[in-house]
Amino acid sequence: MLEWSSAVADAPGFVLVHKMTELPSLVNKGPPKVSFVAPTSTRWFVRGAFALALVAAVSWLGYAVTFRRGLDHLHAAAQQRLAVEAARLDGHLSRFEYLPSLLETSPDVFRLLGAPNDPALQQTVSLYLKSINLLAGADNLYVLGVSGATLAAADFDQPGTPFGENLSYRPYVSEALASGRGAFYGVGITTARAGYYLSYALKDGGTTKGVATVKVNLDSFERAWRNTENDILLVDERKVTILASRDEWRYRPVAPLSAQTRDDIARSKPYGNHDLAPLGWAFVVQSGSGAARITTENGTAYTVSERPINRGLWKLVLLDDEAPTRQTALIIGVISGLASIVALLALGLVEQRRRGIKQRLANQAALQSANDMLEIRVQERTAELRAAQDDLVHAGKLAALGQMSAGIVHELNQPLAALQTAADNAILLVDRGSVGDARGNLTRIGELVRRLGRLTGQLRVFAYKSSSPLAAVSVEHAVAESLKILAARVKEGGVAVVSDIDADLSVVADQTRLEQLLCNIVANALDAVESVERKAILIRATRDEGQAERCRIAISNSGPAISSDVLQRMFEPFVTTKPAGKGLGLGLMLSNHIARTFGGELRARNLPSGAEFVVILPLADITEAASHG
Repeated sequence: MLEWSSAVADAPGFVLVHKMTELPSLVNKGPPKVSFVAPTSTRWFVRGAFALALVAAVSWLGYAVTFRRGLDHLHAAAQQRLAVEAARLDGHLSRFEYLPSLLETSPDVFRLLGAPNDPALQQTVSLYLKSINLLAGADNLYVLGVSGATLAAADFDQPGTPFGENLSYRPYVSEALASGRGAFYGVGITTARAGYYLSYALKDGGTTKGVATVKVNLDSFERAWRNTENDILLVDERKVTILASRDEWRYRPVAPLSAQTRDDIARSKPYGNHDLAPLGWAFVVQSGSGAARITTENGTAYTVSERPINRGLWKLVLLDDEAPTRQTALIIGVISGLASIVALLALGLVEQRRRGIKQRLANQAALQSANDMLEIRVQERTAELRAAQDDLVHAGKLAALGQMSAGIVHELNQPLAALQTAADNAILLVDRGSVGDARGNLTRIGELVRRLGRLTGQLRVFAYKSSSPLAAVSVEHAVAESLKILAARVKEGGVAVVSDIDADLSVVADQTRLEQLLCNIVANALDAVESVERKAILIRATRDEGQAERCRIAISNSGPAISSDVLQRMFEPFVTTKPAGKGLGLGLMLSNHIARTFGGELRARNLPSGAEFVVILPLADITEAASHG
């Protein structure tokens, strides 16, 4: 009752096909007909060889494409991770860059440098360094003479202290004496603990009197890396690993060191007593994404991604194990091969049916329909996979944006508050019909937006020296901009602020840093008048009567007087009268530092009612002021 089309059973490609749709028409046709097709041996051999080659090619192509894309995805994810880790490391290092230079503000330090053998001064300065280091959180802080002898140290009373040791052979000492600053990573000679050393030449009257050094501990990063699924290395300028997520990789060069490099290491002793055996990795440059690939001594293959940090001196390296990606690629390769076999079988089946059963158009339509359905499902699945991939990429971007926003919000808080106040006032003025006043508020909003732009360029002003050249800056404009930033605090505290600025008064300064200096002093004045009944602040700016080429900006407040002992040390670091948690005592010290970089100075004194801070700055030339106006 069924119609069969078959090839000889013992020949290659034996196929049986029946067609149920023709059953009604075959009821009265008698027994089924059987036909025989006997292809030649050569033809089947050629077809079989071609099919095997095609399956192998498709399997290899599926494996190669999947493996390459997997490596590209690993590299992209690694770059995002490296960006986060590099920002954390650079931020941690930059926190302590200014700490050694703060010691220039201590008279006791220079007295010790003048009398290095005075035990009492050594004790006094060591205790001072210990108190600063407790607040700063560095590993150690110490002072050396120009001979390299350690005269005072924060850990003077601890075992392994460098106090009394001569460290002149250390590169950071010679660099600071030669160029004013130095930096060095190495294992401590007395403590055997590694750290990053930042040094600063202490000068008096242009003559170097000694060197201040802070040691920064980076062990916390290494401990955190051990808990991640990737391996992370930090490689220094000699291509030696100084931090590693695996202990066996630490203090080992990526490639054999030259004789000159080994001589330099023997002199400066950055790695202690480690033998510096090379890692013995085999490197292979990977095209496409640009990432390199390595094979370790035990045969493990990694994809290498790196990012320069610490002004390009070091490289942060992330290693991704290729085994999971290779396994996935192998599975895809096998699936591709199986799919090609299915496709070849389907193609052979279609060809066999086309030749042997030309009358079965209905079955061909059904096969076409099934093939179309399979293609649709493949397209739908591909679309789902792409959507899932896009969601993962989007989630990664959101996570990175979340980490970035936490730091930026703090810096922009006050300008945003001022923007809110100006916007609310503009709405009230429009409702009242005061279009002219509303226009003024909108103009102010525009100025605040420009101020926000300048702020984003100065977010790291305390971590790096500004390279902006000094120019003529309008005092009236700088005071006005500072008060706009603090407008919300002034209004909330009910403080009466009066400004009396001479016309056409300009100084030689940097716009943003001058506004920062004024903001610091006015903010301190706002803090001072919080607890008094009459809250008033007066800002006067005039030409200094005693010095014709100087400008005098006096900011007085009606708060309580400053105690005499605090007044004498007002501009030293970590001196503050604020309660714990409200300030570290660095604002006025940094303001004084800014004034000095402008060629001026900052003074403080008590008034019969309140206190006054005076900023003395050089006046700008009238022609220069006009050209910058």
